[in-house]
Amino acid sequence: MNREFVISCRIVMKIRIFLLMTALSGLMSGAVPEKLLLSRPAPKNPGQDIAVVTISETRYVSAQDFADALAVRTYYRKETGKIVLFFDKSKVKLTANNSFLMVDAQVLQMSGPALLINDEIYAPATSFLTLLQQHTLPDLHYSIVETAGSIFVNANRVSHVKHAFRTPAVSGGLISLTDIRFEEKANGVEVRIKSLGTFTDSDFSSFFKGDSWFYLTVNGADCDSASLSSLYPTNSFQRVIAIPTGSSVQLGFQLNRQFKSADVHFDLRRNEILISLFLPLNRDIKRKIEEAKTAWIIDTIVLDPGHGGKDGGTPGRWGYMHEKDIVLDVALRVGRLLEKNSNIKVVYTRKTDEFVPLWKRAEIANKMGGKLFVSLHVNATSKVSAAEGLEFYLLLPGRSEEAIKIAEAENSVIHLEDEEDKLKYQGYDDITNILANMVHSTNMKDSELIASILSRNFTKMVPQKNRGIKQAGFYVLVGADMPKLLCELGYNTNKEEARKLNSAKHRQKIAEAIYRSILEFKEISDRSISG
Repeated sequence: MNREFVISCRIVMKIRIFLLMTALSGLMSGAVPEKLLLSRPAPKNPGQDIAVVTISETRYVSAQDFADALAVRTYYRKETGKIVLFFDKSKVKLTANNSFLMVDAQVLQMSGPALLINDEIYAPATSFLTLLQQHTLPDLHYSIVETAGSIFVNANRVSHVKHAFRTPAVSGGLISLTDIRFEEKANGVEVRIKSLGTFTDSDFSSFFKGDSWFYLTVNGADCDSASLSSLYPTNSFQRVIAIPTGSSVQLGFQLNRQFKSADVHFDLRRNEILISLFLPLNRDIKRKIEEAKTAWIIDTIVLDPGHGGKDGGTPGRWGYMHEKDIVLDVALRVGRLLEKNSNIKVVYTRKTDEFVPLWKRAEIANKMGGKLFVSLHVNATSKVSAAEGLEFYLLLPGRSEEAIKIAEAENSVIHLEDEEDKLKYQGYDDITNILANMVHSTNMKDSELIASILSRNFTKMVPQKNRGIKQAGFYVLVGADMPKLLCELGYNTNKEEARKLNSAKHRQKIAEAIYRSILEFKEISDRSISG
């Protein structure tokens, strides 16, 4: 099937879902489905389409699609309509029905509010992307193009979200609140109030009065007091009182237990006010949360110098070192930098010239609680050639003939292993099937993150050609249950590059680039855990 047709269909489907939400709000005018194309920075996931919808002549871009295209980690909470994008050096936060964008602690204003469309956050494209360019992605370049096909969306009723769907249900243009529902949760209680129109979060004000009452005022609303008021509606409340004041509705919730915080926002998809009241965490839950956070803190790095012992790797030529000796020296240099300048625990799959089976390397990493696995190698061609440069490989089926050949060369070490060791690979014959089950693992985005950081720092710090980030199936990476990456540090079959790799000064530059990248990866990863 034609790839462009598939991409177009996906975007059209998103818009069709949005159409179902907006069809009741008024007459429709034509709009053509569009997508955003990134030229810089180059997308890490070029197959990811970035949906764009046009509402009242304003384009909106999907924040999640944008992040996915750049392999940027995100945290999204549908209940509150908030999404956080964790870029390399900054954190960007968007909130549905809110015109403000936060970059770290800095508050910036977009041209209009972000929208919650089919459980996804869409931001006003021009101002959102301009602010990203000014504060986060200085080299950002993009274009917006039409996709195949056409669709009708509402072009008149949605851009000003505060009044987008307001259907006056009583005199004076106030919006009626018609129903209230409660759902007890493990960590609190959820209250949903049905409305006949749309609000923004700025229409709400709320506060706790001691531990006994929670109050919410909804501006621009009216209600039938009897339909929303009740006695003992759920375990968390003794009663609920709804009082229309003429220009707003005040709701009072008499509490049966103590809550530590509340969150109120408007669910555009359901036309409901969503109130979430959160219970204090008990000690066991707090302990479990801290344990879970600790489990993801980058505190142990596994350095895997490839080959060793009877397996020399790519042979040295012109009197230069073998691969096994080059990568061991680099690994030890990286380890010394980490041990001297950080609190990170360093684990080596080997520290001497010894042969370690591939399966054993992954086992060492897992048993020692590794949080990042970096395997070091030196490349080669079948004969002396001009091929040169560094490469960074993620664990995915090989996408090119070159990547497949490199993976086959690194995996060929299995033939040097004992018969007992070879038994460990039974069931691993079809590498594509193995890897297909791992593509969506939780570690893949972290692997992509460390690869991008390493690639950037090597370009800055190491005087070698950077051949970029690639994908191939390396057995040594299969069993490591953590973010992982294989680095090819150059070509031993290129005389000039072999000369560089035999220079202690050059190997130190490589080690410093890896060291700095690990610290940067740790900072970003740990910051995302702490929020």
